[in-house]
Amino acid sequence: MSLSFYSYLSQIILIMKQKLIIAFLLFTVVFIIVLIACQSQKKTSQISEIKNNDTVIINKNDKILNIATFNIQNLGKSKLSKPEIMDTLVAIVRYFDIVAVQEISDVTNQTADKFLELINNNESIKYQMACSNRTGRQANDQSSREQYAFYYNPTKVQLMDTALFDDREHDYFQREPFTAQFKNNKSGSVFLISTIHTSPDFAVEEIDALKYVALWFPKRFKNAENIILCGDFNASCTYASSDELDQLAIRKQPYYWIIPDDANTNLSKNQCAYDRFVVNQPLFSKIKSWKVYQYFKSKKVSDHWPVYIEISL
Repeated sequence: MSLSFYSYLSQIILIMKQKLIIAFLLFTVVFIIVLIACQSQKKTSQISEIKNNDTVIINKNDKILNIATFNIQNLGKSKLSKPEIMDTLVAIVRYFDIVAVQEISDVTNQTADKFLELINNNESIKYQMACSNRTGRQANDQSSREQYAFYYNPTKVQLMDTALFDDREHDYFQREPFTAQFKNNKSGSVFLISTIHTSPDFAVEEIDALKYVALWFPKRFKNAENIILCGDFNASCTYASSDELDQLAIRKQPYYWIIPDDANTNLSKNQCAYDRFVVNQPLFSKIKSWKVYQYFKSKKVSDHWPVYIEISL
C-alpha cells in the first residue's frame, strides 16, 4: 500500500476519534442535565406526590381531620360590623375541624371572642377557641401587633396546651408564632400546630427562623413528635423566591412543604403561594391531600383564601 493511503487512513481514524470524543462529551452533558433534573424532581417529590384535593370535604368523617390556615385580612371591629362578610367567614370556619387564623387586628382584644360567638350562633356543635396574646412584644414591633387564634371543633379534637414563642432574646420575628397542642378524640394522636404571619420585608429571614421554633417544641411541650407549621409565610413572589427558600434548613428534610411554590393562595392579579403548610416526617406520612379553598371572590372578605390539608388518623 502507498504512503498516501496510510496517511488518508490515519486522518479517518483521527476524525473518528474526534467524533467519538465529541459524542462522549455530548453524552456526558446530557447525562449531567438528566441527573440534575432527576435530583430536582427528587427534591420536590415530597410536595408533588401529595395531590391537590378537588373533592368536597366530608367534615363528619372521624378518621379525617381537615386543618386550615387563613389570613383574614384586618379582622377587627370594622369587619365584624358587616354581616354579609361575617356570614362568609363563619361558613368557612365551620367547614373545617381546625382553623388557624392570622391578622386579628383589634387593639381591644375583643374580636376573637365575638367571632367565636358568631361561629356558634344557632349551631348545635359549639366550636371552641385558643387565642394568643397580642404579638410584637419587642419595641421595634409595636406598630404591627396582631393576635392569632385557633378555632376548632371539640367533637373532633381536644386542646391540650398553648404557648406563644418567647422571642425576647433574639427578636427573630415581627409577630411571634403561636402554637397549640391538640389530641384527636378518635385516635388519641397528639400533634402541634404553630402559626405565623411573617413580615413581608423579612419573609425569608423569618421563615428561616422557624427552625428555632421547631427546636423549641420538645423543650416546651410533651409529645412533640408530630409538627405542623402553617400561616401566611409571605413565601412567594417579591417577598421570597423558590431559590431563596431552597437554601433554608426548614425547606429540607425532615421537613416537608405541602403547598407547592406554584399554588395561588391570594386574590391579587399575581399568582403567589403566600400561605403554606410545613410538616415533619411523622405528620407527612398521614397527609392525604391539600387544597386552596376558593370559597369567595371578594377582597372585602380577605385578600387571602384559606388553605387546608386533610390528615388521616
